[in-house]
Amino acid sequence: MIALARGLLVLVLIVLSFPFLCLYMLINPSKNRNLYVACRAYAVINKIFSVRVDVRGFDSIPTTRPYIYVANHQCNYDVLIVAQALNPGTVIVGKKSLKWLPLVGQLYWLTGSLFIDRNSPRASIQSLRKIAKRVVADNTSLWIFPEGTRNHGGQMLPFKTGAFRIAKDMGVGIIPVTISPAVNHIAYNALRSTHVSIVAHPPIEADEVAAMSAKQLANHAREIINNALPVVQP
Repeated sequence: MIALARGLLVLVLIVLSFPFLCLYMLINPSKNRNLYVACRAYAVINKIFSVRVDVRGFDSIPTTRPYIYVANHQCNYDVLIVAQALNPGTVIVGKKSLKWLPLVGQLYWLTGSLFIDRNSPRASIQSLRKIAKRVVADNTSLWIFPEGTRNHGGQMLPFKTGAFRIAKDMGVGIIPVTISPAVNHIAYNALRSTHVSIVAHPPIEADEVAAMSAKQLANHAREIINNALPVVQP
């Protein structure tokens, strides 16, 4: 019953806010800030589900130049944890199939976030290279889940190298991010709180990125993220 009430409240919030957010995003000249605005609007969902998010490290990241954020990915709720932490001027790169989801796909597109075809490695790299040109031109940071799919709270999957190749091509740094596995233990049908952490680690700066291969970067970033788990015990 509690889960149903919360779900209905979230649905009402999304339906009522969607037209206003869409209008704002259509007329906002700073398109790379649209995702930040949407995240701030929907971060309230964490309060509805009694999820307390401990955000660490994001306030020390320079906003004057772009980065590529790479994070572990466990479940769909990760997006709402990211919403609590996301810096302005950042867009998410997600799989192409997301664009067909009702409301979610349209909102995703309006936020300036980007789609790639994960079923085709070659098409994925080509899409990322096109994205890279836009990122450099607009000083936009990218958020990518390099596992390519959710790991459902188990052992982290190997990182795909696409994001790291693009970082090298762009000449930008990488921010490894660890999301607490506690997101898989949210009590949707109970009133107890769930504490979750999301931690931005110190950047792997552009000079370090240039000195390593894409595979070395992928392994290095994965190790940093994995060594910080679990951030908060469920």
